[in-house]
Amino acid sequence: MRRLVLLTLVTLLAHPRSVAQEPASLQPTMQRFTDAVTAIEQALAKRDRAALAQPVATILEAAKALPTTPTAAAAAARITTAARNLLTPVGDGAASDAFDFAQLRAACTACHLHTRDGNPERGLFPNHHGAAFGIVRRQQRDGTPVPDASGVAVFVEGVEGKPTPMPRLPYIRQKGRRFEPALLAVTTGTTVEFPNDDVVFHNVFSLSRGNTFDLGSYGKGTSKQRTFDTPGLVKVHCNIHADMAAHVLVLQTPWHAVTAVDGSWSIADLPDGEFTLRVWHPLGDEQRHRLVVVAGKATTLPLVVQETKNRVQHTDKNGRSYPEKY
Repeated sequence: MRRLVLLTLVTLLAHPRSVAQEPASLQPTMQRFTDAVTAIEQALAKRDRAALAQPVATILEAAKALPTTPTAAAAAARITTAARNLLTPVGDGAASDAFDFAQLRAACTACHLHTRDGNPERGLFPNHHGAAFGIVRRQQRDGTPVPDASGVAVFVEGVEGKPTPMPRLPYIRQKGRRFEPALLAVTTGTTVEFPNDDVVFHNVFSLSRGNTFDLGSYGKGTSKQRTFDTPGLVKVHCNIHADMAAHVLVLQTPWHAVTAVDGSWSIADLPDGEFTLRVWHPLGDEQRHRLVVVAGKATTLPLVVQETKNRVQHTDKNGRSYPEKY
């Protein structure tokens, strides 16, 4: 009984507004999303790819009407990408269709949870089962808030099932002598693309145990790949530019997210049960939290990541210090 009371309280805190308070102008947009997602699900079930064009076009147009807050804008970008990907399957589409539709559901769920509070009559459509979401606040050592709360990984452990490699190749770009994004979360067996969009050469490498690799030196407009079969943290660097650093979290769970600039995150399609929610950032202490998921409900947790670790200067791929200038 106490657990149910706590879950109810969490749900109420996560949805403080009433349905009547939602902007009336947003309701028709949400209905268009609902109808389009339903049509896409039916088309995929029938393997009728021609029937995808109209509902995808509807979603692309409706996404333009979403609020312009950072969270809604991030969700709109994810919705748009997932919808467009449905029109360009990988291979015969057997794997990518399911993946792309799951990405679309997750993006719609994120938008719903962070911009449409207080909608019990709508539930979490098109989310399957339950969901988890929240805002991560980042702090410096002295407690000062960090304005950019992106780059925090949140993932769920304890769910049965073996994750499959992501059929859409995620990427870490080299641009402006930086890696973008600086943190990427993938499932085991996923191949990651490393395109060079810079005007200079780069040499991407890692000395992380189980995932050591060296892509060699390559220039603008070219790209190389690496498949990550071993779970764990992969520290990625450039052998030419000492300040370039990125991380790849290779996970044995498909239920993961990386925070947006405002710290928002959400994980959709979670089955019922009690699991462990893990939080990771390269400069903070790793966290583990108890997570209880109930079908049709969204559970939120208040998360704070404080920077407790110093940035460590790494060596090049041969274990030597970098020259002072490059």
